[in-house]
This record gives sequence, structure tokens and C-alpha cells, in this order.
Amino acid sequence: MSHKPSLSSKDSVLSADRSLPEWLLFMLVAVLSFRSAWIIGGADAHDFFWEAWDGLGYYQWLPSAFITGKFDWMLWCHKISDHTAISMYSLGVSVLELPFFLVSQWLTWLFGYPDTGVSPPNAVAMMASTATYAGLGAVFSFKLARRYSTTPAALLAVLAIFAGSNLFYYATDQPLMSHVYSYFLIAFFCWCGLRIIGGPRKVHVVLFLFSGALLVLVRQMNIVVFLFPLWMALSSAGGIKGAWRKLLHHPSAFALGLFLGLVPWVLQSMYWHYLTGSWYANAYAYSDEHFDFTKMVPGMVLFSPRNGWFTFSPIFLLVIATLLLHAWRGTRTARPLLIIFLGTVLIYSAWWCWWLGGAYGYRGLVDLYGLFAIPLAWFFRSVMRRSWSLRIFTALLIIALVRLNFGMMEHYDFDVFSVDPAWPRIWEVIGTIAAGQ
Repeated sequence: MSHKPSLSSKDSVLSADRSLPEWLLFMLVAVLSFRSAWIIGGADAHDFFWEAWDGLGYYQWLPSAFITGKFDWMLWCHKISDHTAISMYSLGVSVLELPFFLVSQWLTWLFGYPDTGVSPPNAVAMMASTATYAGLGAVFSFKLARRYSTTPAALLAVLAIFAGSNLFYYATDQPLMSHVYSYFLIAFFCWCGLRIIGGPRKVHVVLFLFSGALLVLVRQMNIVVFLFPLWMALSSAGGIKGAWRKLLHHPSAFALGLFLGLVPWVLQSMYWHYLTGSWYANAYAYSDEHFDFTKMVPGMVLFSPRNGWFTFSPIFLLVIATLLLHAWRGTRTARPLLIIFLGTVLIYSAWWCWWLGGAYGYRGLVDLYGLFAIPLAWFFRSVMRRSWSLRIFTALLIIALVRLNFGMMEHYDFDVFSVDPAWPRIWEVIGTIAAGQ
């Protein structure tokens, strides 16, 4: 006698089918990121933290909190008096690194390494931490893109951005920087925001509030991303009021999420007050680093040979072209993404060091790559509906852009790319890559 599958069993099969690409994507991105980071930094694990520069500033909160107990002069700070130095970097990233740090401390004790917080087990744990959040960021970026496109197009979009942009560089060569963590937080926050609009479970409420608070603490400029869930709520059937009522529908979860989100901010404020006497402090002001909105250079941010975004990650020419087209057509999701992109570029272009110092490509936009998978998925969906000749051409183009990205990383030279860049020198590097060298 045959038995028809129950409705619940069908739901389980559908759920498993939808989850399989997510698990495969996570494993691919996380494993590749960790393996590459290990190849690059594993041999010099003792020097891993000291070669991280600004990345050490995001990590230093953990050894200070769990080992030294000292916060008046940490590992990577700016001197403000004879006895104190202030961190230019908030503790937001260290909150996400904390589980991996605790495991590394146990391994440090188990294998007899010095308990300094910067030993080889700590280094390996931080490589694993960044790789994990790169994988999670890719998954939630995929979930966002799939919501507005097809599964194959969304997968291609996420993988193309990972392999064809400086996201790969910051997941492997500079894993202590904040950008991969922001990439994850922004994609996760926006996905949770869409779940709030659609009718959330308690966990979505908690994670939405916590991730929102943390992503702003990591980098205050990330607040521009709040426009995405607000815009999507405004254009939904119930509007912002309806989304707000859904958020408050679980009061205990709302209170828990608010509490978890406030804890890192309270700790950060206590640190600022301890050093400066103020509950909020702009640490960059102590080193005279500032915005000047009378000298905005968005064109340089996008096209300069000095870390220009399109210069080093030309794959985003496809992204922005698609985004502009859909915004002009009135696609609901395109317009907030375009405003977030333009606002971010304009704000960064007013920074005194608009090229953001030593970097590979324009690292300030890496944080938004989870959202940029949406328009790139639109592009791939459109191509997959066209002729085979266009599909083959697009595939060859993406392969060429990925090869260019890896070649530029292989030929990375701080002086050529950041200190004294010029188009002839950049074209020389590109020619070398094209020649297969």
C-alpha cells in the first residue's frame, strides 16, 4: 500500500532543498577563506597581529579584557596624555570575535603557549573567525538576493562578488579588519528587517535589534543601511506602523534584543568616559582626522588609481549599471540601494584621507557587498534568459574579472597602489596579468 507524504514532510523536503545551497555556499566561502588566510599568514603566526596594523585595533579589546585588564594604554592606540592612549576603533568587532578568542585561550593553555592574547592559537582562531563570518555574510547575502531573484542567479552573484572583488582580500590577507564583519552584519540586519516586515518570530526580533546596534558600533557610517528596512517597510502593505506593531508583537524578545544591543554600547561609553570624561568621544578627533564636506571627491573614490572602487573591482560596473537601470524603471528595492550607495560614497569622499590609507581597492564599500548581490543577481537572471552567445560572453567576462582581481592581489604593491599611484603604473600591472605573469 502506498502512502502519500504528509504536508509536514513536504514542508521538510522543501526546507531542506532551500537550505542545501546555503550550507554549500557557507562551506565553500568559509573553507576557502580560512585556507587562503592560513597560506598567507600561517607561517608567520607569531607576527600575525603585529602585521595587522589597524586590524589589531579592533582585536585589542579581547586581550585587554581577559588578560591584562588594562584599558588606559592598549596595543594599538593614539596617545592623548602621558599615561593614557585612546583606541581609534570600537569594540564592536571584538564582540563577534569573542567565541573564537575563548576557544583560542583554551588552546593556548592546552599547548603551553604564552598567555599574551597574541600567540599562534589566537592568530589561527581569528583567521577562523573571519572565515566564518565571511561564510555567514555570503549566506545572508544569498538569502537577500534570492528573495528578489532566482536561486542560480543569487548564487552566481554572491560568488562573483566574493571572487571578483576586494572582499576576498579582506577575508584572507587582512582578516582582522572590520570589513568582513560589517559585510555579515549588514546582510544579516537587512534580512532580519525583511522578516520583521513579513511577520517575525521572536528570534528575528532579538537578532534584528542586536545586529542593528552592533553594526553601528562597528562603524558609525553603517547607519545609512537603516534606510533599507525603513524603505521596504514604508512601501509594504502595512507601512512603517505595521512593521513597528509586528516588532512589538513579541515584547519579551524586543526587550531582550534591546538589552543585548545596548550592552556593547554601554561598555564602549564607559571606556570613553574613563579616558576622556565624556560618555561619547570621537577618537579620530584626537589625531585631527576629520570630514570636510567642502572638499568632496566622489569621482576619485570611484575611479582613481589610488584605491578607486571601479579601478580595482570593475565587476561593480555591472552592479551599478544594473542598479541604475532598475531604479529608473521604478523597481522598489533598487532605489534604497542606490541612495545607500550614493550616500556612502559622498560621505567617504569628504574624509580627509578619502582613499582610506593603505588598502587594496576601496575598502569602505566592502561593508555593502551583501546588498550589492541583489542587483548583480538581477543582472545574472536577465543574462540567463538570453541567448547562449550572451551567456558564454558573460561567463568569459566574469572569469576575466575574477582573474584580474586575483592578479591584482598577487601583484599588490603598497607604494604603487596607495602611496604614489598613477594610471601608467596600474596599466603596467594589468598588462603583466594579461600576459599571464
